[in-house]
Amino acid sequence: MEFDFPSVIVDLDSAEIKAGISVGDTPTVTLPTVYSKTSPSTFVFDDNIDLHPENDVYTLFNDGVLYNWEAIPDYLRYIYGKLNVTENIKEMPLVVAENAWSPLRNKSKALQIAFEELEVPIFSLLKRQICTAYSLSKPSAVVVVDIEDDVVAVTPISNGRVLGKGMVRSKYGGDFLNVFSLNYIKNQLAAGHSPDSVEDALVPRQFQSSRDSLADTFKRYQITKSLRDFKECILSSSMLKLEPSQTDIPRENQLGMAHGSGLLEAKDYELPNRYTIKGIGIDQYKLAEPLFRPYEYATALDPAKSLGVPRDAEGVGSLIFTSMKNLGGTGEMYVNLLNNIVITGSSAFIPMMEQRIIQDLRMYIQDYSISTYLAPDVIDRNADTWVGANILTSSSVGDFEHLFISKQDYEENGESYAADKFK
Repeated sequence: MEFDFPSVIVDLDSAEIKAGISVGDTPTVTLPTVYSKTSPSTFVFDDNIDLHPENDVYTLFNDGVLYNWEAIPDYLRYIYGKLNVTENIKEMPLVVAENAWSPLRNKSKALQIAFEELEVPIFSLLKRQICTAYSLSKPSAVVVVDIEDDVVAVTPISNGRVLGKGMVRSKYGGDFLNVFSLNYIKNQLAAGHSPDSVEDALVPRQFQSSRDSLADTFKRYQITKSLRDFKECILSSSMLKLEPSQTDIPRENQLGMAHGSGLLEAKDYELPNRYTIKGIGIDQYKLAEPLFRPYEYATALDPAKSLGVPRDAEGVGSLIFTSMKNLGGTGEMYVNLLNNIVITGSSAFIPMMEQRIIQDLRMYIQDYSISTYLAPDVIDRNADTWVGANILTSSSVGDFEHLFISKQDYEENGESYAADKFK
C-alpha cells in the first residue's frame, strides 16, 4: 500500500489531543478535549471557547474513552485546518491512536467518520500504549502506566501486542486530586478570611469581573484549568507513606523529599483572585497522596461515604502489582516487564512520582528488580504516543500493510470487517 501524501496523525489523549503530519518529528497541534456551541450545529474549539463564556462547555472523554461523538467530525476538520491541509483531506491517510481498552463500537464509529464523513482514502486505528512502546524502542516487553486526569491505567505489552489479561485501570487519576486541592484551598481561604468562595477564587483572572454571568460548565472548565496550574506548581510525591492526619514530617525523614535537594521547603501560591496561600509545607505531598491511597484519603475527607470510593480502590503501585498478578506469566516475562515500566500521562508531572511508584511496588514485589522510565522532558513525554504512531505507520515497520484499511476495502467488506481489523 503506497501513499502519495504524508499521513495526518491524531493522538486521542483524554487530556489533550495532539496532531501533526507524518513528515514532522513531533505533533504541531495540541487541543483541549472540550468544545462549546454557538448554535446546535456550530461548534467552537481550542482558545475560541474562552470567547464565549456564556455558553456551556462539553467534554469528549470518560475513563480515557471517547464517548461524545457529536462534534468529532468538525473537530477533525478543525485539526486539518490548523495543519493547513484542509484541501487535502481526501488525499491524505488518517492515523488515529486510541486507548487499548476502547470498545469495539468506538472503532466502528471512527471508521464511519473517517470514510463516510471525511472521505479519507486510507485509515489506521492504533493502540496508544503500543505507540508509546515503539516511541521508546520497547515493543518487545514494557508496562505502560498511564496516569491521566480521568483514569490511571496499566497496560503490559509483549512482542508488540497488548496482554489483555494484565490490563487494569482506576478512575482515581489527576481529576480525583482536584477534590482534595479544592478542599485545601477552601480551608486556606477561610483561614485567611477571604470573602471569595473557593470556586470564585479559582476563576481565571480575565473572567473575575464577569464570574457571576459565566455558564456553569464554562466556569467548571476554567476552575479545572486553574487547579491544574496549582497542582503543577505545588504537588510533589512523598517517598514516605503519609497519613491524612499527619501535620509534619520528622526532621530525620525530610531528607530526600525535596527532590533530593535537602530539607522540605515551603511554597507560596497566588490564586487567580490574587489571594496568596503562604507556607505550603507537608500538604505539597499530602495533596498528591490520594493517587497512591485513594480510599484512605477519601475516608479522611468524607468519613460517612468516602466520596464513593470503594475500600478496595487501588493506588498506582497496587494497580501495577495487580496487573502482573493477573498475567500469570513466567518468571522470565516478569523480569522483562518489571525492568521496563514506562510512566506517562497528563498527571505524571508530579515530581518524585517515579521513585514513589518503585517504593510502593517493593512492598508487593521483592523477588524481581524493578526499573522505571519517565521522560524528564515534559514536551517529549507528551509527544511520545504521537511519535510512536508515526514510527509504527512508517513503511519501515514490518506490519505496515496490516495497520491500514482503504476506503475501497471498507466499502467492499463492510464496517464490521474493518472494525475487526483493529481489534
